[in-house]
Amino acid sequence: MTLVVGTVAFVAGTAQAQSPTPNWYMMDTPPRGPFPPEAPYQTHTANAVVVFGWGSLTCVSAPYTQINIENSTTYWMTHGDQVVTNLNPQSACSGGSIAPYETEIHAIEQDVESKGTDPGRYWGGFMLDEEPGYGFTKTQLESLNSYVNSLMSGTPGLSWYFTEDQPNGWDLSTYHQIVTGSWLAPQVYTTSMLAAVNTGCSIYSMCENDVTVSANTGATWGDYRTVTGEVNGTPWYNSVWGSGYWCNEYVYAG
Repeated sequence: MTLVVGTVAFVAGTAQAQSPTPNWYMMDTPPRGPFPPEAPYQTHTANAVVVFGWGSLTCVSAPYTQINIENSTTYWMTHGDQVVTNLNPQSACSGGSIAPYETEIHAIEQDVESKGTDPGRYWGGFMLDEEPGYGFTKTQLESLNSYVNSLMSGTPGLSWYFTEDQPNGWDLSTYHQIVTGSWLAPQVYTTSMLAAVNTGCSIYSMCENDVTVSANTGATWGDYRTVTGEVNGTPWYNSVWGSGYWCNEYVYAG
């Protein structure tokens, strides 16, 4: 995930705030890594683990192998933890083709469904970080997401997929087309990201967001309370994972 540098002043005059304020969160850890530490400004440990897959494929380096991503996902499930599997599809890692990522995603899904403990309960599925700087076109990402949508439609229970995109990295209509059908986890690290999320809510009714906050920064963008206090709409919620309302804490897990 690329941290976009921008001004730290919030958009003035935001009329609403994400309501209710998220009280649960998911957070990154590398494959074979420990349980995430308590995130900045949070008052408790993470309620779900995100296994940070990085580029993988030809860009792979330890510990970001497919087998480690798979094993780490099933490890947390076996220990009764809720888990999401993150991947960052990058053109440079796949020879410019989206097909190797489809193959990798299918293999991970098959492994988790066959080896993980109660995947319909504990596995939230994939979190795909699809940024324009990673080299794939709108058409390629739509194709990938259509494939993931079809694949995950066959899984039981909760398991689905998030898109952890930069909403200001694309034209807003393009962003809407890429992420439609997924659970939204937009990155909100700058005023332009914030404005894009709020505009997406008002124009396209993209109003339920598992807002991604950067735990790598200090106040104010690193404080989920301040960030979600400027985001319109509602936090992500799924009753399979309980009664909480969610945000997503990004931390570089390299």
